[in-house]
Amino acid sequence: MTTVEEGLHALVVRGFRFQHIADRHGELAIIVGTYGWPGFSDRIEIHGEHQASAARTRAGSAEETVWRRGGDTRSVIVALLGLPPPGG
Repeated sequence: MTTVEEGLHALVVRGFRFQHIADRHGELAIIVGTYGWPGFSDRIEIHGEHQASAARTRAGSAEETVWRRGGDTRSVIVALLGLPPPGG
């Protein structure tokens, strides 16, 4: 993967679902992608090409973060794609 666009495509192929959230002026503010595992959830929030964060949380009454990464969007996508399945 060499571009953010290729990374987003790889996440879609993996099964991530994305929402495009606009600000009060109707401009794209954030892209949020999620993927559910049995008992866990992966999430990525993209604020632009140079800023993103991702996390894996354990499902339950109090969501426990078991993995987290922040940084430039490409690096965060690479880290998320490299994350093994829960329990793996």
